[in-house]
Amino acid sequence: MEYRFHDTAHVEKRARERGFSVEQAVLTVNDPASILKTPPRKGNHGGFIWLFFRLFESRILVVAAEVKNNECWIITGYWEEQR
Repeated sequence: MEYRFHDTAHVEKRARERGFSVEQAVLTVNDPASILKTPPRKGNHGGFIWLFFRLFESRILVVAAEVKNNECWIITGYWEEQR
């Protein structure tokens, strides 16, 4: 599914701080290796919070995002080492 992304200013800041790009975050949400729904929790826009995972070289980018229909607000992202 292709999402319509909103308000990416926050994720741009997190991306700079944590060493990933906004493009990587968007790709992770649009084409994840796996998705995990967090305990039922609604975000500020009335959607549910999900974690999206995608492998880039030897690390996994985890992106937390609020999704409502095809609308998406990326909350944050961070790297995990591959196990």
